[in-house]
Amino acid sequence: MQTLEHRRQIDGLRFFAFLAVFMIHSDVEHFWWGSYGVSLFFVISGFLITRILIASQDRPRAQALKAFYARRALRIFPAYYLVLGLAAATVGIAYLPAFALYVMNWGIFFYTWIQPELVDAPWDPVRMHGIHFWSLCVEEQFYLVFPLLFSFLRPGSTRLRWLLAMWAACIAFRFVFAALLPKAAYGLIPLVCGEYLVAGAVGAVVFPDASRTDERIRAAARQWMFPAGLALVVAVFVLFRPESPSIDHVMHPPHMQTLLALGFLAMVLGLWQTDNRWVLGFFNYAPFRFLGKISYGLYLIHLFMWPLFDWLSAHYSVLRDVPPLVARFGLTILLATGMWQLVEAPILKLKGKFPY
Repeated sequence: MQTLEHRRQIDGLRFFAFLAVFMIHSDVEHFWWGSYGVSLFFVISGFLITRILIASQDRPRAQALKAFYARRALRIFPAYYLVLGLAAATVGIAYLPAFALYVMNWGIFFYTWIQPELVDAPWDPVRMHGIHFWSLCVEEQFYLVFPLLFSFLRPGSTRLRWLLAMWAACIAFRFVFAALLPKAAYGLIPLVCGEYLVAGAVGAVVFPDASRTDERIRAAARQWMFPAGLALVVAVFVLFRPESPSIDHVMHPPHMQTLLALGFLAMVLGLWQTDNRWVLGFFNYAPFRFLGKISYGLYLIHLFMWPLFDWLSAHYSVLRDVPPLVARFGLTILLATGMWQLVEAPILKLKGKFPY
């Protein structure tokens, strides 16, 4: 069994993925590209989860899967259902069962298929509380299905070919949906946005730390992948800026998504391997690392800070002079830190009972 390694700079990258999402939710017009923070989260997840699966591949399948699912449940469920329950009891959650069962992304897809005009509704953070949970639904569906499929793929070129076929299938589904259902929110279902998760998985398979034969790949990652990936992402944003910025993402135009998946993957692989002290110094900056470590909680609660700040400012006049964006961001960090200390961190200690 391989030894898993945690690289702190990835936590820093997670924080900036969250920050991008927070900024678009605050101002769609100026930060439309922030939607792709979710896509970056997907690539990171696909890469790290697949590394875990590779590290566990020498264990009996049932034993490895049991440990994986138990650890994922401890990481995801307590904070998710706590926030979902509190939100349902305070501001209210429409379609609560769909959120509770992690299928709301499919619900949004079918609703916008039947009523395409819903996609054109102006972005309103409080229009449907919890709508940002769609991406958590995608990840949970990935966690349920992908490890089981992966466990049946033989290591080596066979595994890589299957993953590349899955990536190609996601691209094909994107073009089909773009042609047949252009107004539906098809980018919210794993058949399409799974491209980013599979891209991360491909990166983990072609980039095994224990393999001497792939030293050239690691050398390339160490030397140029991060800046090249970042340059590609920036170029795509500049070249494909939408005429009418919206919250709609991981959809249009279809070819843009694959370029971004490649760019994000290069960034993740490059940051994983880099020894550049300037890059490492930036992403290993302690506040960035901490906020990246609690990024799950930040993402969970951040949209609920809109109604919370409105309520607080209505009752405490001193808050009315605080810029809303600053206040919401501060509240998000404060409450996510509290949830980490009181809920997430203590529960995560139980993961030791399910070693990889």
